[in-house]
Amino acid sequence: MSFPGAANTIHTDVNESLAKQVKRISLEISEKWTEFNEIGLLEGKSGMVLLTAYLSKLFPGQGYEATTLYYLNDLKESLSRDELGYDLSNGVAGIGFVFQHLKNEEVLDSWIDLDLSELDEFIELGADQDFKTGNWDPLLGLTGLGIYFLERNKETGEKKYLEKIVDYLASMRVANGGHELWITPGYRKYSKDNYNFGMAHGMPGVLSFLAQVHARGIKQQEIEGMVQSCLSFLLEHEYPDDPVYSFPPAISVAQTGKSGKPNSRLAWCYGDLCMTNTLIHCGKALHRDDWYDKGIRVALKTTERGFEDSGCIDAPFCHGTIGLVHQYHRLHQLTQNKDFLNAQNKWIDITQKHFYSPGEGAAGYYSRSYNEEIEAFENQPQYGLLEGSAGIGLVYLSILYGINPDWDIIFLTNV
Repeated sequence: MSFPGAANTIHTDVNESLAKQVKRISLEISEKWTEFNEIGLLEGKSGMVLLTAYLSKLFPGQGYEATTLYYLNDLKESLSRDELGYDLSNGVAGIGFVFQHLKNEEVLDSWIDLDLSELDEFIELGADQDFKTGNWDPLLGLTGLGIYFLERNKETGEKKYLEKIVDYLASMRVANGGHELWITPGYRKYSKDNYNFGMAHGMPGVLSFLAQVHARGIKQQEIEGMVQSCLSFLLEHEYPDDPVYSFPPAISVAQTGKSGKPNSRLAWCYGDLCMTNTLIHCGKALHRDDWYDKGIRVALKTTERGFEDSGCIDAPFCHGTIGLVHQYHRLHQLTQNKDFLNAQNKWIDITQKHFYSPGEGAAGYYSRSYNEEIEAFENQPQYGLLEGSAGIGLVYLSILYGINPDWDIIFLTNV
């Protein structure tokens, strides 16, 4: 059996296995739906809906439409039933994103009416609050809310919310040696305040977002200044002669700009692919071929890394092998460079060999996380988008069936 979009990419037996895995993930989500307590986009029900919705488009008449509508009704009810925050990861913005995205992509033939304009006003108040508290985070803060408004802008053309977020982000910078930067606050005992080079909680996430706002014709002059100032700082800390690493994961503010010994995991959340995505986004938006070309070179350098020195300890999107599969798939779509196709397939193979256990976990997959109570890593079955099986399924669908994975604007990997 073969699948659209999969020809000449993966062996047929692997195609069939991945397709079965996707359907198994969807089935287990359906069976356990009422047991899930999390509503959010990244770890909860909202993100899981995206997988079933795309299946409904690919396989009409097989029951996915009804299941998706049931899920969406449940999310709609949660908006009036539950006390939810406003953020993209866990709150109202994530739910709103799902409804708007599925409408934009015409994934569903029928539509559940939801007044997103009311959510816009609530989420705008959240942006005001994030500005007051200094929370510019790409996943949990102001930049994440901006991703919601980017998705809304596709339909409404409304600019005022994005303009406000750009202005807020500009005001939240700090000066450093001629640069204007964003400091990532320290997190408990794990890190001190730093200049963060990661996509999940760092400056590359902000720049990738700003580049996409610029591409919509919004606040272009202001954004160009913000990008120039910050990206030049990040580029100053490249390791030009290191055979493995290109950029640090973070620089402590206390280090006063010293980048330290080259070392970084290979992932979506941290690592050199974060800078790849940012350089490509900013290069395309601001017509800077030098940035774009450097982004491609950095990405090609990462393809030489193997499993042993990658830092991958599980499969899910955030810091696992599937995040790599997806990013190399995107890069191959962008460039048609076979090195990226080979890297995509290499990491699929690694995922199947090291992290897929049929009949176990969440449809064969576990998320590996640190348990502070027992002070050890442990495997947990999770079904969410960021650290669970739903994200794995969406990545496989994109590859197997030639879907344009525009859902990944959530992760700013939509190069």
